[in-house]
Amino acid sequence: MNKQENDRMSAMSASIQFSIKYDGPALETHEMDVRELAPALLALSSLLEESNRALNGDKPEIRVNVKGNFQSGSFKIDLSAALTFKEQLVSLLSGADATALSNLFGILGGLGLVGGGGLIGLVLWLNGRQPSRIEYKDEKAIFIIEETSETETLEVDIAVGRLYSTRVVRQSLSKVIKPLTQTGIDYFASGRDGKAEVVITQADAVAFTDLDGSPEEVSNTLTEGALLQIESAVFKDGNKWRLIDGTTSFFAEITDEDFLGQIETGEARFGKGDVLIVNLRRVQSIADTGLKSEYKIEKVREHKGPLQNTLLQPVRPPPRL
Repeated sequence: MNKQENDRMSAMSASIQFSIKYDGPALETHEMDVRELAPALLALSSLLEESNRALNGDKPEIRVNVKGNFQSGSFKIDLSAALTFKEQLVSLLSGADATALSNLFGILGGLGLVGGGGLIGLVLWLNGRQPSRIEYKDEKAIFIIEETSETETLEVDIAVGRLYSTRVVRQSLSKVIKPLTQTGIDYFASGRDGKAEVVITQADAVAFTDLDGSPEEVSNTLTEGALLQIESAVFKDGNKWRLIDGTTSFFAEITDEDFLGQIETGEARFGKGDVLIVNLRRVQSIADTGLKSEYKIEKVREHKGPLQNTLLQPVRPPPRL
């Protein structure tokens, strides 16, 4: 096998062609140099890279290549986004190319750059509002806005929820739309085959301006009487206990002063596997790394010894004679 064939086989890829366009009087009359919009194109590349990382991890890589020249009188450019699987000779047999293409559609569709909707549609629906909370169910993310008089909900694919929960993705999207805040830039469009599948106007741009703000709280819930099992108890100030609720293991801070006082005096003693019945608060916020959950035990209502193994075992029928 020659070097060219080897390089081709060691970097299998799938690509999708799409176009973006900024337009308005400032570009039509050449009052603005299209090179001033170059930062937005760099932000688009970052948007795709960070979205790929949020949805697919560090591999495969994604690359954005310019396929055509800038159009005079506007800022339209044809692009090719490609996901590349390195050193996968077996991809011809395993179907990795099909997976790459599916992942690529997932990224562009999840963002809403092709097909509409997606993260762009979610941001337009939020229109500058912060979600009161985000719930996840059956591969869907449900965004809930609770206001004084009514409650609004929007159900999106879980991938869209993951993109929204990744702050660097929101930051990059905000930078892509930022040119619309300048006088004379009327709209941004994206799509395939000469068809605009999403159009964002100057009036819409305000919805995208605060996406790179500080981490925001999106959910604050209190569960009374939660049953938790102790995995590790820590008796130093400021340290968190490791607990499990039957499915999820997590660290929680205990703020119940009466309970902490019992520990200090030695009145309360604990071992691994002991059970606590508590009032548990969970606070979810969106940070740089994505959706973050913090747990706090506000009240310990009851302390029990380890659950009996017989309670955890399935019931078996008596033996047959």
